[in-house]
Amino acid sequence: MKRQHKRPALLLCILLILPLCAGCLEATSLDEYGYVLAIGVDQGTQKKFNVSFLLQKEGESQEAQTGAGSYIVAAEGDNLFDAILVAHVGVPYVLNFTRTNFIMFSDQVASSALMDEFLSISFNSIKLRQSAKLVIVRGECLEYMEGLTSADVPNVAKQQYNHFQAYDQEGVIPITNYTVYQEAVRSSRFDVAIPAGRLDSSISAESNSEEAKQQGGDMQTNDKDTTDGVKRTGGLRSYLYGSALLDGNRFAGYLNNEDTEILLLAMGQFKNGTLSVTDELGTVTFLLKAIGKPKVQISLGDAPHAAMELMLYAEIGLDTSGNAEQRWNGELKGELETYIVRELERVFGACQALNSDAMRFGCYASKQFSSVEAWREYVWKEKYKNMTAEFSVGIHLNDRVISSHME
Repeated sequence: MKRQHKRPALLLCILLILPLCAGCLEATSLDEYGYVLAIGVDQGTQKKFNVSFLLQKEGESQEAQTGAGSYIVAAEGDNLFDAILVAHVGVPYVLNFTRTNFIMFSDQVASSALMDEFLSISFNSIKLRQSAKLVIVRGECLEYMEGLTSADVPNVAKQQYNHFQAYDQEGVIPITNYTVYQEAVRSSRFDVAIPAGRLDSSISAESNSEEAKQQGGDMQTNDKDTTDGVKRTGGLRSYLYGSALLDGNRFAGYLNNEDTEILLLAMGQFKNGTLSVTDELGTVTFLLKAIGKPKVQISLGDAPHAAMELMLYAEIGLDTSGNAEQRWNGELKGELETYIVRELERVFGACQALNSDAMRFGCYASKQFSSVEAWREYVWKEKYKNMTAEFSVGIHLNDRVISSHME
């Protein structure tokens, strides 16, 4: 009978000791931290950098935090830690970077070695995730962040989620995080394409903002101060459009939405998107979806040559001619395949002119080397300047009877 009582007694002792051994943190009030949602890096006037912090407003409860809006604190410094030290002087809490999803750089900073210098900090020391996404902003990051704060769209979590939706559903922007950037720079096997941020100055500032009060409700803008030349009403002033290409660790140039869609096809990162073909009978818009990854064969030497094969599914989304399905095999299939091949050739030429291996042909070339030293001795980026590429595209039409049903 005594043995039967030993096991329950032992379990009770273990349960009493476990809380003492656990590494639990002390309870912390929500108002002790200022949660940084995004970091913006501009060139400073007194110091190297002017660093902006997009902070999450405190909600009435923990559950309401993500929908409580945001505001901006900025400070100059020669690095992120210097800027944090100055920013802390003006806020009644500690900046917390565990929720930071984006690090933004002005194209001025990204065009120099300052971006790589800024990113050389220890992310672990401030608990900044290495999966944080990068954005290159045309103009000033501080202005771009101001365009992200809105009383009409207070849920900052939804604002950030929209960036990922533009990648998953529209296929017009890349998604590049800090880890991928570091891999590209350190390995020299490819160059990264980073989402490009822009500001639509034609959209009025909010009525309760200082800017709107100064403007008196009227804003004079040029046609260029729109969403890439197209007028838009409502929504956030800041938006993502296309991509910024890097040559190593420096910004080299921009691609628009359509060119970025083609780039993502070649990168093997295309998910969904649209392309249109117009002829004398009308316009047909195809909804495209990639089938697997591109197949690439590459021969090396002083002038490498690559052959890339792509396979896609197509669904007819718009047909003003009324007979696109009947014309698919005889006309439209070949027209669409030829069009995409020409676009791939053109975008490859644009990347090569910027000395940016954004299509990542270097990843395929590096597989032919038995060591890292041999790959570095080959000096890929010098050979890339003389590289030629050919593309082939095969497209299968989805069954419209099935795909036309709502999901």
